[in-house]
Amino acid sequence: MPEIGGGWNYMNSLINALGREDRTNEYVAFVTDQSAVLVPSAPNFQSRMIPLRSRTRSLRVVFENTALQALIWREGVDCLHWFANVDGVLNVAPAAVTVYDLQPFLDHVQLSTIKRSYLQWRLRSAARHAPMLLPMSQATASDLQARLGADPQRMTVIPPVLEPEFAPPPQAAVDRCRQRYGLPAQFWLYVAHMHPHKNHARLLEAYQTLKRDVPDTWPLVLRGDPQPGGPDVMSTVSRLGLTADVILLPRLAPGDLPAVYAAAGALVFASVYEGAGLPVLEAQACGCPVIASDIPPVREFAGDAAEYFNPLDVAGMRRAMMALTGEPARRARLRNLGLERAQTVRAQPVVRHLLGAYERAIANGRTRMREPRRARQL
Repeated sequence: MPEIGGGWNYMNSLINALGREDRTNEYVAFVTDQSAVLVPSAPNFQSRMIPLRSRTRSLRVVFENTALQALIWREGVDCLHWFANVDGVLNVAPAAVTVYDLQPFLDHVQLSTIKRSYLQWRLRSAARHAPMLLPMSQATASDLQARLGADPQRMTVIPPVLEPEFAPPPQAAVDRCRQRYGLPAQFWLYVAHMHPHKNHARLLEAYQTLKRDVPDTWPLVLRGDPQPGGPDVMSTVSRLGLTADVILLPRLAPGDLPAVYAAAGALVFASVYEGAGLPVLEAQACGCPVIASDIPPVREFAGDAAEYFNPLDVAGMRRAMMALTGEPARRARLRNLGLERAQTVRAQPVVRHLLGAYERAIANGRTRMREPRRARQL
């Protein structure tokens, strides 16, 4: 579903990169009416439409473990890429499983008891038995190994792919976007759906104190959708007296996000937990300076091309924002470093690693099928 945000964007960019870079292998995509748009128009890609409502999770789980397995068998699939942290209970084709993060094991992530239990069970199973795990960052790979005992020999990190559109846009495109959304000349930008771990409340508190001390500081622009169980961000904005200073963007027209990044004075990425922190990479690729939470996945990808703060320290966040707004040369340095850093997650090297992981999944799956039953249980 598009509203899942980062996971959807990760799938979209990775599948489209396969469509551009690989003309050798044949791909079959099992899609619903919502996810069909993810499949590239490439001669070696085919879609199989599944008449299923994606939002009905219980039906989706049943389908994945029954009818979908029959479809996989019928298509003669050599390897199935599962994009949502878990695979099937019994798989007729070797599984390669994308793992974004280990949120079901974290207390600060709000999940129903049933959903949390199911995801914990399936993540543990994938960590033990899946022929190949595809964590999106080395930080997630380390978590899989430390928390769930995953074998590093069955893991390949597949980072996010930056689509070609994430690059500094022409100034005319930036100007059109600024006019379309009523954006000011300079502003702070935060791109994140409104989940509790995205830390909007502390960011707003830091911004309130910054605004109190520096009345002419930049406005704060938020782009993200409200989420069930998440914070009521606009109520917090009102309570803190920031209604005139915080702009909540609607869903953007296709292709507008790079121009919004380029229009911003800087991205402030306040999340306390991430699998990778894709908006940081997108912003850097578009020439937007970044200050961000000092958490392992963000440091892994942004490196020295960002400046960092403790996401639990409101005063520290405020100091980082104040320092950056007052130093244009500092922003220019971060912009240039970010543009260089973004080149490390372009399509070609990522697709090469992904194709190698598929081959290893097939080999590992065949090896497991040949193991004696007692050995497999152990």
